[in-house]
Amino acid sequence: MITPVERQYVADKVYYDMLDMIIEGKWAQGEMIPSENALREAFSVSRDTVRQAIHRLRALGVLRVEHGKGTYIKKLDSSVYLNMMVPAVFLSEDDGISILEFMKAIQVESVRIVCQRANDDEIFVVGDYLELMCTSDESDYETYFNRDMDYHRYLTKLTGNSLFGKAMDITEKVLHAYLRDIVAFHGNEESIRQHEECFHAMKKRDVDNAVSIMQKHYDMLISRLRHWLSLSEDERGTATSEEK
Repeated sequence: MITPVERQYVADKVYYDMLDMIIEGKWAQGEMIPSENALREAFSVSRDTVRQAIHRLRALGVLRVEHGKGTYIKKLDSSVYLNMMVPAVFLSEDDGISILEFMKAIQVESVRIVCQRANDDEIFVVGDYLELMCTSDESDYETYFNRDMDYHRYLTKLTGNSLFGKAMDITEKVLHAYLRDIVAFHGNEESIRQHEECFHAMKKRDVDNAVSIMQKHYDMLISRLRHWLSLSEDERGTATSEEK
């Protein structure tokens, strides 16, 4: 049977419009949003509709209310992106594997596209990011991790697909602590070697080899993350402190 098409719920529309304004920076972090009356008039909706939207944004973690003052934009952190990815659902640690597999799919396809479309100058810049990784202080895992992510983020930029870049930003924020800690635990030697091999394959436009190397790189990360998640909190703390 054909079921009637439901009209979009007005509160949903207001919620998503307000969320877009926050994400796009039209309302800056720390800024007070317009009053309920001003929003009601701007959206041509009821005050109750505005309140529902604000309540959902507070639950998402992007708004805070200061009684007697107003409602302000909070600093966006990884918990906000997590809630946006999986609304109202708390991810377990094992879900990190699924997210990392998602990152793998993006990066493997990015390498394929870069080999086929990027010019020599653009691929040369990949080498600059690699050099920064190689010259990182061995004990500064945070800096190394950030430079590693810059390498991968630049690959997604070269695809020309903005969704790849946005997806990488979100997933990297969700997995930041895990990926940084497994670098501290396992070291970065194997990772650097794989990045170097992938870079040289991209310079040669060797699509199959570059793709294969990136697949192996993420298979290694997934294996290491599985091992890391199998450790107890005490074992993780001991492991990273010994490395440091």
